[in-house]
Amino acid sequence: MCIQHVSKSFQSKNGSVYVLEDINLEINQGEFVCLVGPSGCGKTTLMNIVAGLEKADSGEVWVNGRRILGAGPDRVVIFQEAALFPWLNVIKNVEFGLKLKGVSSSKRRTIALEYLKMVHLTKFQKSHIHELSGGMKQRVAIARALAMNPGMLLMDEPFSALDAQTRWILHYELQNIWMKTKKTILFVTHNIREAVCLADRIFILSTSPGKIKKEFSIDLPRPRDDNDVNVAEYSTRIMKELKAEIDKVVKCEMDADSCVECDIKCTTVEPVKTDIGGGI
Repeated sequence: MCIQHVSKSFQSKNGSVYVLEDINLEINQGEFVCLVGPSGCGKTTLMNIVAGLEKADSGEVWVNGRRILGAGPDRVVIFQEAALFPWLNVIKNVEFGLKLKGVSSSKRRTIALEYLKMVHLTKFQKSHIHELSGGMKQRVAIARALAMNPGMLLMDEPFSALDAQTRWILHYELQNIWMKTKKTILFVTHNIREAVCLADRIFILSTSPGKIKKEFSIDLPRPRDDNDVNVAEYSTRIMKELKAEIDKVVKCEMDADSCVECDIKCTTVEPVKTDIGGGI
């Protein structure tokens, strides 16, 4: 995938607010890439542009030699909330997209069971969604996405609402799934240690308007443990790089008169969420 000179603005009561400015990056086939940055830096907006859910003001996104002009089955999004259908049981949720594609009943059942086994939910295949924990719901969402056999998974803070123990388990499971499937993954997170645990490369986005500030390559064997000392060392290095951007947002929130130097419109700034993830 290639992102070329992508910029994006939104209209507010104060006029146009630029969220992304001249984003350029390439993601290799089968690579796991994380986007990290303070709130309002455009991480989710960039993911939505790649997904084809939003259009950039300028620039282009190319996947497998084809320019992205809208949503498509080659890119599947997994959101913070699992977005499952509560009137369907687990296996029918996983089968849903396959049914829309016209896959036969027996074949989609075989595919669904394959991916439920991968996320360790085979014995819950007939359970209803309200009977599952938050972590189990996200595993169903991952199985449903993988069943569609997309070229790329786009994951927007999928574990942020989960408790620390569940997140740790899903970090381990997602690494194993990635190693088995070699899917290209673009993953948005505020949690630096989560990014280090999962990614081949991490891109730091600057304060709004978001720009690529720095790239980190994570040269650690998998599967990685959130609490490993090497993961912690990488996290500390990345946090030092990101601290200046977080400080700009905090300064802007505390003193509206200081926004000139950081180019942020205070009326649009969200609370700072980026953290090093030491509690995981």
